[in-house]
Amino acid sequence: MQTETAYRVTEDAIDLFNHMNYKRYIDLFEKERSNWFTTIGLPFTKMRDEGVAVVILKLETDYLKEARLHDCLLVQTMPNQMGTKSFSLKQVMINEKGEPITTSTCTFVMFDLVERISIPVSEDIKKSFLETLRVNNG
Repeated sequence: MQTETAYRVTEDAIDLFNHMNYKRYIDLFEKERSNWFTTIGLPFTKMRDEGVAVVILKLETDYLKEARLHDCLLVQTMPNQMGTKSFSLKQVMINEKGEPITTSTCTFVMFDLVERISIPVSEDIKKSFLETLRVNNG
């Protein structure tokens, strides 16, 4: 499953160089990752109540173009890769011209909150990855 949400760059996101601060990109990507988990029916609170979590193992972000005050940005989040105990989501931030301005890949590991160990990826996440593969492959 792919999710996408539009955002407008506000004054509180602008830094001394008159463009969006790098941390704001990360904040928007994090918000959209949370939205993706909620959309597939697995919000963080539900995982916690079930004694599991997804823990960030690696976060890679490439800044390609700047975002400026009042720009309208579209953030897309989609499944990327699946392993046995880990998986990654790919994210793209697109400006009003349709240009990618930032990309990010976040690798997670499934985590047992009681035993404090990695565990196999949940069936809900696997299902979402399989649905995305089916849609993308026709």
